[in-house]
Amino acid sequence: MAVVYLNGRYVQAERAKVSAFDRGFTYGDGLFETIRAYTGWVFSLDRHLGRLKKGADQIGIPFKGDVGKWRRVMGELLRRNRLQATDASLRLIVTRGPDVLGSLLPPDPPPSPTLLLVAKPLDAGIAERQHLGVGVMTVHWGNPFNPLQIKSLDYLYNMLATVQAKREGAQEALFVGTDGCVIEGATSNVFSVSQGILTTPPDSSGLLPGITRDVVIELAKREGLIVYEAPLSLDALLSADEAFLSGSLKEMTPLIAINSGKIGTGNPGPITRHLQQRYRAAVEEERARGLRSAKSPQSPLL
Repeated sequence: MAVVYLNGRYVQAERAKVSAFDRGFTYGDGLFETIRAYTGWVFSLDRHLGRLKKGADQIGIPFKGDVGKWRRVMGELLRRNRLQATDASLRLIVTRGPDVLGSLLPPDPPPSPTLLLVAKPLDAGIAERQHLGVGVMTVHWGNPFNPLQIKSLDYLYNMLATVQAKREGAQEALFVGTDGCVIEGATSNVFSVSQGILTTPPDSSGLLPGITRDVVIELAKREGLIVYEAPLSLDALLSADEAFLSGSLKEMTPLIAINSGKIGTGNPGPITRHLQQRYRAAVEEERARGLRSAKSPQSPLL
């Protein structure tokens, strides 16, 4: 029976109750992070909590984002759901909390935020898609796409685009701006590889700056690769030697087709494969550092 963490308590999922007047429900007034756990180790937790806190500060929701606290909470939730020995997905949701229905202005003083953490097994299809690659369907959208660049609960457009893509036989929707440049995927960031050079759309395109995107940029530069954060036209992406999508759960997934048109050979490329390996190595390196830190008497992980 699934267990969730709600407002400081571990409770059975079917007994978890949130107010009918919670602004996360009535207005989508909240934020979330989706994080991958690797056999008990929650990767890039500090980055995820940092982005969540930054977004909460922007919209005036009080959230501390204590890494030590949340690592303990997540570890315990994984244990209670018997997910320590496998890869899992964690979803941390923060809303502004309950309010009077019909009042668009946030309450002043602000109520305590609603905090919900959910854990579930990782989608079994992710590994296959990482191995074989995926195709996407383009969805044209106006700029700026995400002016606040926060991971808001309002994912309606992402959901509708994904539904449309699935109907067309694609695995992901790819948003393209009015200027013909790629913005991001519905649940991912995108990279092209041409003549060994990586290009990913810049923050100014209106994308959500992804945690995995940042990690990939760092890893690629460490491997001596050139990475440009620059406008990426749809034509340039289609003519790339190879391409991939990045995201916390999907890590790096080869992008092999757009609207049924092949990218490169239509197979995962060598640089994508190499960076996939380096990404997994980075996970293990962070785990090793975390375990060493946990043995320290002053460690926040204890």
